[in-house]
Formats: sequence, C-alpha cells, structure tokens
Amino acid sequence: MTAPWNDGEDKQLSQVLKRAKRKSTVRSIVISLAVVIVTLTAIFFGAAQIVNHRSYETLTSEWRYRMITSPNEYESGYKDTRGFLSGVLETNTYKIIEGVPIPWEQEWTNYNEWWFPFATGAYGGSSPLTVSNSELEQAGYDYGRQYNPYNGQREMLYYIPEVDYNGRIFNDFPLLREMEPDMLAEMALSFDKSYSYAEVQHMLPAGITQIWYWVDTYGERKGFQFEPRDDGNGGTSYPLPMAGYGVYGFGNSRDGYKVTPQDFLSNVQYGLASKDIYYEEYKEIHQNLKKDKHEPDASDVRILGVVVTGTASGLSRLQGQSYIRGAVLGAVVDKY
Repeated sequence: MTAPWNDGEDKQLSQVLKRAKRKSTVRSIVISLAVVIVTLTAIFFGAAQIVNHRSYETLTSEWRYRMITSPNEYESGYKDTRGFLSGVLETNTYKIIEGVPIPWEQEWTNYNEWWFPFATGAYGGSSPLTVSNSELEQAGYDYGRQYNPYNGQREMLYYIPEVDYNGRIFNDFPLLREMEPDMLAEMALSFDKSYSYAEVQHMLPAGITQIWYWVDTYGERKGFQFEPRDDGNGGTSYPLPMAGYGVYGFGNSRDGYKVTPQDFLSNVQYGLASKDIYYEEYKEIHQNLKKDKHEPDASDVRILGVVVTGTASGLSRLQGQSYIRGAVLGAVVDKY
C-alpha cells in the first residue's frame, strides 16, 4: 500500500511538524522562564517583606531595651544593611552633659529568620577598656577603672547596697577638685540603701541635674555578684561593682520629657509582650519587682542610685552626703 501523497507533500508535512515542534519547544521555554521569573520575583519580594519586618522588630527591640539600660545614652542614628533573609543594624549613640553631646558608641545587631541558617552579619565587638593603675593596686583594689573604647572617656560603675566590696569603693569627689570649676561632667551616685523616686527627687541639692535612675531589679543578694567567696587559693574574692550589663533603670528623654517609674514598668511590660531576644531579662526584672504580687506598681520601683550631671564645682557639693556610698566619675567635657 502506498501513501496517498507524493514525496513533495511528505517533505512539506515534515517541515510543518518540525515548525510545530519548535514552536512547542519555544512555548515551553517561554512558559518555564515566565514561571521562574514570577517565582523568583515572589521569593525575593517575600524575602524583602520578611527582612523589612524583622528589621523593624529589631530596631524597636533595641530602642526599647535602651530605654531601660544605657544610662544617659541616646541614639543618634542607625544604618540598616540588608541581605537575603538577614541583615545588620548598626546604631550610633551619644551622651548629653548639660547640653553638650559626646559621641559614645557603635553597636551592631544581627537579625535573621531562625529557620534560615545561612545568615550573614557582623561579628565580634568591643568592651570597655580596663587600664592598670598602680595606686589602685597598692590600695588593694581587685578591679580598675573602665574606659570607653571609642573615645577614651571614663565608664561609670555602680555599687549595690548591702553588698560587701571589702571597702573598695570609688569616691571620685577629689577628682572634681582637680578639674576646672566650669568643666562639665557626669557622675554615677550609688546610694547607701534603696529610696523611693519621690525621696530621690528631693534629697539631692538644687542645681544638680538628675539624668538617670538606677532601679533595684535584683532578687535575693546571693551569688557571685552579691557575696564574697573562696578564691580557691586560701583567700577571699569579693564582688565587683556593676558596669553596663545588668544595670537597669530609666531617665529623662533628650526632648525634655520627664520619665517616671510607671514609664519604666510600661517598658518592661512591652518587652515581655514582644518576646524578643531580651525576654529573659524582662522576665527576671518583672519577677523581682512584683515578688509575690500579681503585677508590680510604681511603689515597687526602688532607686539604688542616680546619674547626675553638672559642673565640677556644682557636683562637688554632693561630697559628704550621708546617702552616697559610692561616686564614680563618667564622661567629662568642656563647656564650650
């Protein structure tokens, strides 16, 4: 049986089939490319939305945490470097001493989704510089002064009432007398006991600017931060003063808004609700404040110390006040 067409028609049909096949292949490629483009666009758009949300959460978390930490320290700006499902938030801070700003610190915070293991970020960091001092060593101090690694200014220290520091407590009032009278300074005052916010407002001399209030957020005075212990060599190791970490409180905002104990409690509650990376700290603060109560109130916010600013001559008037256990000089700056 022979085909009902001739060779010319056979070739023509073959060409038609080839063209149809090519069109089908091209159509498949175009469809595949379109699907890939749409899919990748959706993935990157979705990733951008996720990173944007995570960035906002991180920025808010760091801002809220700084509200109860970082005495006399404010944010001056930030830079957000984003990658795929991750990013790095760089924050710059500064201090204000009687209207004069001092650049203070650069902080990096990495953020990413917990289920994405290939996050990139900034790693490492810095800590306060401790400089050996022969006078302190001869006086039997187990610790030295701490300095900011970015500008060389002094970092403040804090002494908890009832804790035995073996008498090694800084009293920096003599340093004020060595300064020019109109030199501006900040100073951390540690009290002999806890006081109410209202008491602190009235017991400091007039003309002293109260900037930041250190809150008693600690539970039982037990553990290496609160009790002397055997050093393993037949001697005794005494607690060290609190530095930046573990010191919580509240202070006036840079726009003049006067923060109160209730604002401090509100910030702790917001921190608990957000369940961010500082959740355990908020939880411990909340527990130690409320004790056996359902919720803490403003009367549970007891003040252990205060950060003050003023001129060297003005701050010198605090010397001899019976409620001051320790006084540690912080940053200093010229008035002009």
